[in-house]
Amino acid sequence: MTEDMKRKIDSVLERVKEPETFRSVAELGLVGKVSYSESEKKLLVVLDIEEPRHPCFVCGVVTATIRRSLMRDLKTEFEKEFPSLTVEVF
Repeated sequence: MTEDMKRKIDSVLERVKEPETFRSVAELGLVGKVSYSESEKKLLVVLDIEEPRHPCFVCGVVTATIRRSLMRDLKTEFEKEFPSLTVEVF
């Protein structure tokens, strides 16, 4: 992975905000891993969001909603930054 690509990845992670706090996913450590396959022209982005500690239905719904929102926003921003690559977020 080139330094330019690393810089662009860091830029995306700074731009995407967690919807409740409006802090970047980079600042909050919500992305566990970003992998690049040059042969497949693919970026894989792995979120690092744990399930709620308590068996609270509402907490689970909120966490799932935030996760879906971040997955959508990360995919959108990575596709803008790397239009020639396939982006998968999970």
